[in-house]
Formats: sequence, structure tokens, C-alpha cells
Amino acid sequence: MKFATAFISLILCAATAVEGHSHMKRHYRRSGPSVTIGGTTAAPESTPDSGSQALSTASNPGSKRGVSFNDVAATHPFGSKIKWAYNWAPTHDGSLNSGVEYVPMLWGTDANHASGWSAHANAAIAAGSTHLLGFNEPDLGAQSNLSPAAAAAAWKQYMEPFAGKAKLVSPAVTNGAPPSMGTGWLDSFLAACTGCHIDAIAIHIYDSATNTAYFQNYISSVASKYKKPVWVTEFGASGSVQQQQAFLNTMLPFLDGLSGVERYAYFMAGQNILVNSNNQLTALGQSYNTI
Repeated sequence: MKFATAFISLILCAATAVEGHSHMKRHYRRSGPSVTIGGTTAAPESTPDSGSQALSTASNPGSKRGVSFNDVAATHPFGSKIKWAYNWAPTHDGSLNSGVEYVPMLWGTDANHASGWSAHANAAIAAGSTHLLGFNEPDLGAQSNLSPAAAAAAWKQYMEPFAGKAKLVSPAVTNGAPPSMGTGWLDSFLAACTGCHIDAIAIHIYDSATNTAYFQNYISSVASKYKKPVWVTEFGASGSVQQQQAFLNTMLPFLDGLSGVERYAYFMAGQNILVNSNNQLTALGQSYNTI
């Protein structure tokens, strides 16, 4: 089922602990899935083995960068710099640039999202999609809001039939505090999803643009822990445009060089973040497209 015309409204979510630190996330709701941006400063944390996660040259680092979008036209200014895109949905209107792979997502398990999923996923695979994304922030009540057990059952019903037809990317969890959120939720999901094919791990992370060490340690620790390719399908840094540009100047080479990260997408193409209302790159978008 296609989503209705997107609309944006700002919702402030209550502060949650992020690996022992205070963290605030703001949610921009669209009809259908919601997407997330922003965060308050949290001190960098010490993560086991983060320093040992190799900053090796990936086999094809140029294939990692992507964008999320509501309007496909917002992806066009990136030209050939991005290699993949998604819109929190199983289908999209319009055309992506040549060479950009569309990755369908099953956002949640309610009828509005799950209806027609199989047909849409098969059509996307036939059109060249090589991966399918699982549920969006099931560890957060304002998003797909699934218990690990419910998500495991839904995975077996909706995602598992595509094992071997496409690579299956795990539910995308927040960087909220275990055990009920973040990697704690993901651990419980993986334990419950016996016999499931999980080809890659999806995560989201938001924090201050001045807290680069936290982003690097957290992402490295996920890659080290799960021993599967990591997709950072949402990440964003709060702060001034200049602070965010400095953040990207450090983070993009880091992600391109981190062998455990397979794909990443900064939030987002649109909403005057990377792309403005005229579908032109903002200053931050220019940084994302040139670094």
C-alpha cells in the first residue's frame, strides 16, 4: 500500500538514557512511517574493543553512501555520489538517478504497512534491489513499537520468505539504553528469532556534532559485537551547520574506511537538512556530497 502524501509535525520525545547518558530525540511524523533527527550532547563513552576495530580500507567504500527521502526528487542533486536510497516504505514514486539502488523497507507490522509487502518486495527485487530492510525503531514506542518476540514472529512471517532472494537487514534499533532499547532489544530479538537469516545489522544513532568519539566508538562496538555487516540507516548530529560540517568531515572518512560498515545514510534528503524545499543541496548537503 502506498503511503498518503507526507506531512510533517514536530513531536518531542521524552529523554531516554543512551548507554548511560542523557539523550533527547525529536520525531518528525509523516503519514505512515516517522523519521528522527537531533540529539543533546552526551559524553563519549569507553567501548570495549572499539580501538581494535580496524579502520581498514573497505573493498568498495564508494558503494556505502546513501540517503533517506520522502520525495524522490530530493535524491537527484546527489548525482552519482550516492549508491542507494530508501524511504521507510516498500515502494516509491518517481525515478532515482541511474546507478542508485532502491532498498524497500517493511516499516512495521500493522495492516497499513504489511499489506502488499510480499508483492512489493518481489517487484523491487525483480527491478534490481539486492537488500530488504526490516522494521523501523521497534524499540521505540513512537515508531514501529514491537517487542523482540513479536518482531521475531513477524520476521519469520514477512522477511524470512525472501532469504536467498535478497540480503535481509535486521530491524533498525535506536541508540537507546539496554536492556529494553538499542543493542539490548536487538540481542533479545536475535535470541528469539531462531533459524532466521539476518545478513546485516541496522542501527540508528543521534547525538551532538561535538561528540564524534561517541559515534565512532558506538558504531565500531556494534561491528565488533555482531560480526555482521553494519548499516547505519539513520545518523544525525545536532549543532550549528558549521559544527555538523566538521562532524561530517571526520565521520564520513571514518565510515568509508571502517570495514565493518557496509552502508550508511545521513538523515536526510529533504526537510532543509541535506536538501532544501527547492530540491537543491544545502550547505550541509554539499558537504555530504563532496567529502
